[in-house]
Amino acid sequence: MPNRLRDSLSPYLHQHAENPVDWHPWDPEALAAARTSDRPILLSIGYSACHWCHVMAHESFEDEAVARRMNAWFVNVKVDREERPDLDRIYQLAHQLLTGRGGGWPLTVFLDPTDLSAFVAGTYFPPQARHGLIGFPDLLERVHDAWLNRRDELKAQNRQLSEALEMITARRSSPDPAAGDPEATLLGQCDARIDRRHGGFGGAPKFPQAPLLEWLGARAGDPASTKASEGDEQAAQMLDDTLAAMARNGLFDHLGGGFFRYCVDAAWEIPHFEKMLADNAQLLPRYAEAAVRWGRDDYALVAERTAEFLAEELELEDGGLATSLDADSLPADADDSQSEPALAHEGEYYVWTRQQFEACLDRDLLELANARFGLDGPANFEGRRWHLLLARSLTELTDAGHDADQVAATLERARRQLLECRRRRPRPGRDDKMLAGLNALAAAGLVRAGRLLGRDDWTGRGETIADRVWERLFAEPLRSGAGPRAVWRAGRSAHPALLDDHAALLFAATELLQARWRDDWLERAEALAGRIRENFHDAATRTLFLTPHDHERLPIRPTANVDDATPAGAAVAVRGLARLGHLTGNADWLEMARGIVAGCAGELQRAPMACASMLLARREIDDPLPLVLIGGGDDRARQWHARLRGRPDVHCYRVERSDTTLPGPLAGVAGRPETIAVVCLGMRCLAPITEFDDLVDELARQLGDARR
Repeated sequence: MPNRLRDSLSPYLHQHAENPVDWHPWDPEALAAARTSDRPILLSIGYSACHWCHVMAHESFEDEAVARRMNAWFVNVKVDREERPDLDRIYQLAHQLLTGRGGGWPLTVFLDPTDLSAFVAGTYFPPQARHGLIGFPDLLERVHDAWLNRRDELKAQNRQLSEALEMITARRSSPDPAAGDPEATLLGQCDARIDRRHGGFGGAPKFPQAPLLEWLGARAGDPASTKASEGDEQAAQMLDDTLAAMARNGLFDHLGGGFFRYCVDAAWEIPHFEKMLADNAQLLPRYAEAAVRWGRDDYALVAERTAEFLAEELELEDGGLATSLDADSLPADADDSQSEPALAHEGEYYVWTRQQFEACLDRDLLELANARFGLDGPANFEGRRWHLLLARSLTELTDAGHDADQVAATLERARRQLLECRRRRPRPGRDDKMLAGLNALAAAGLVRAGRLLGRDDWTGRGETIADRVWERLFAEPLRSGAGPRAVWRAGRSAHPALLDDHAALLFAATELLQARWRDDWLERAEALAGRIRENFHDAATRTLFLTPHDHERLPIRPTANVDDATPAGAAVAVRGLARLGHLTGNADWLEMARGIVAGCAGELQRAPMACASMLLARREIDDPLPLVLIGGGDDRARQWHARLRGRPDVHCYRVERSDTTLPGPLAGVAGRPETIAVVCLGMRCLAPITEFDDLVDELARQLGDARR
């Protein structure tokens, strides 16, 4: 019997629409039902690509006996964390306070219907007790009993939890002058946590931590700069070691491109096989930057394969990018004629038996492919199959007496044959909703990587994605009076756009304008900055909140200063505001950005590892890259822009003839018939330059660059 999830936009909620559980989406009807019936809310938060969400659904939510208990004792609410990051953030924090442990998904929380306070929380629960976890049916009984017989105790606990949540959210400690620079502290923490054998930070499970990698890249600076310090070299080494390890081992898909979410081991060998837009949107520009920084063709190839993955696996037919691919899929030999339907398993699409591997390849490719991808060693997945990694480098294979070009060509043939063979397997499920914030991050990543590596096709795709986000999720809803939306799928949009959505699109606008000047994107950037100030900024506390002022009432209003798998929304907003302020000469945007950073200065000192993106944002204000504005409508202007836009150490805009009156320093170059360039340092602009060599020399002086 279908439940109320059948009309939801989310593919994840659709997966539960036929459960015997009487699921509700999070909405006023569900919350009112809980209050009226005086039953606790059983809140289950997950997402489509989550392996353990699928496991718990199969074990418990599809079980008739379990469903009867859930339906009798609770109002059951399903939430897609990617649609409602506000709810996920609040109740992950509640889980941490209640259990003393970090959370995860599926997140299972029991709420008091009167104030939505959490009083019991956990993640995955098995159907019977095992590995120190209570069985889910037993948990339901205990919570039901506590609600009936010990409600006063629960209410007292709720008050304490609410006070703790409010204190954490409202905490604004002043910076300690004796604490030192948080960047130096963060560098020391990275050095203490770096895995010197395998790269990356910490042990298993091991995540890419893309926001931290971006900060390391900024800290490392330009390797040719005379300003380089020992700390810069240390950051560069940690960054290079981590990027190399992730690209060489099992986190990266060596056949189809793109990165998996994380690895279950410290050596980056075996991933958790879900693939997320969030990770790939951020890692693409990191590898492009590293390719330029060190002249590394292998890093450029990783960037290329990641861009191909976005286009081939996540691109939606009507534009935009899907959110994720599942970790689970049906076995390669699944047969619909079998009496029992085959079950999906983690990694089935990606791992190989020796027989499968050999059956896909021409015989002359086998020896080299086995050596390259690790099949000449023991099986690394469940003791009987292989997940492919680069077991031997091209140098090692070439040293064995083969010609380097011939080796590379042979391995490319092998990769294509294996990929074609793999594509005939049952595909992992795809969450095909389009999320505003993640698509904007992907647009920014494609544009930046395309500029750095000279791939106009990438920048064009990024521009198209950003246009789709603006039109579908901002312009159309605004015209209808609904306000910007966060999610789009099958012609429908839903859920108010949060700070992260606005900030990511503002940041994407600043990248797009560097690739190709468009007056409408400058206007959109100004509008987005205005919406951030009006809807998410509290001037009294100099704080950006995740939710807008008129958002539904929740236990707390979460802030957005801390990184997750994606950079903190407040940090991305600060970077966009700072760039917009420098570009337009608008000191108001810069003052707002400075205030936000100053407002969380104590937090930066206490937890710099969680605030790498905000430290990066602080750099955009305190030590901005030189801003180059190029005017002129002739070929010289285009050539100047083409030669500079691939440099990661400047922000370069070619301001073509404009139909509007442009603000600030833009007005001095817009519409000029002859080619000129103006270099601005923060809010100070230098005299116009009319020769390209003089422009290069000026940038070298400002950057302390040893190259002339």
